[in-house]
Amino acid sequence: MQFFNDKTKQYMMKFAPQAYLGEDDFLVTSCNELAYKTIKLWPQWQHFALCLFGPKSSGKSHLAHIWINHVQKSLSQPVDIPILQAQQINMKNVNKFINNHNFLVIENMDGDINEEALFHLYNAYNTPNRSVLFTSELPLAKLPLKLPDLRSRLNTIPTAEIYMPDDEMLTALIAKLFNDRQIIISQEILNYILANAERSFDYIAKLVAEIDDISWVYSRAVSIPIVKEAIKNIEKNQQLDLFV
Repeated sequence: MQFFNDKTKQYMMKFAPQAYLGEDDFLVTSCNELAYKTIKLWPQWQHFALCLFGPKSSGKSHLAHIWINHVQKSLSQPVDIPILQAQQINMKNVNKFINNHNFLVIENMDGDINEEALFHLYNAYNTPNRSVLFTSELPLAKLPLKLPDLRSRLNTIPTAEIYMPDDEMLTALIAKLFNDRQIIISQEILNYILANAERSFDYIAKLVAEIDDISWVYSRAVSIPIVKEAIKNIEKNQQLDLFV
C-alpha cells in the first residue's frame, strides 16, 4: 500500500533549486581531492589542457566553475571564459571560440562530438597563454574516436579522476543537496538514506530531487516514509528504462 494517494496531492508552481558553485561550497574528500588540487595548480600545468573525468553528477561542472574563478583571479583583468558542451562545437563556430577566447571549458567529451572541429580547436589552443579544461565521464583515452590524429592528441592531455563517493562524501553530498533546496533533514533521515540508497553521485542527486518533489506535491515535511516512496519511484523508473 502506498503511503500517499492522489487525494492529498497539491499542484503548485515549484522553482528549481539554487546550485551553489563557489569554492567554499565544494566538498573535498579522498574521492575528489586529487582533481581539486590539480585544477588549482594552474598556471603551472605541464600541458595547455586538463581533463577531469568521473561519474555523472560527481562535481565536474562545479570544479570547472572553481577553475574559472581561479584563472580570473590570476589575470590582470577579467576575461570571458565560456563553458561549452562538446556537442556544440562544429566547423561553423569553432573559429569564433578560437578567435575570441584564450580559455575554455568544454564539457561532456564522451558525447557525440565533431571530431574535425575538436582537432582544429586542439591545435589552435596548444600554444602559450591558452588553456582548456575538458570534462568527461570517460577518460579521453577510452573515447571511441574515429579520427586517429585527434585520438593521438587527446591522449597527451593529463587527466584527473573523480572516484566513486566514499562515506564522508555521501554524507556531505546529501546534506548539501538538501541545503541547496533549503530543506533541513534529521540525522535519522540521513542515516536511513545512507543505509538504503545506491552509493553513487547520480543516484543521490536523483533521490534528493524525488524526495523534494514528493514532499512538495503532498505538502509534507521530509520523513522516512517519503524517502521510502522516493526510493520505490526511482527503482520503478530504472526498471522502465530497461525496456526503452
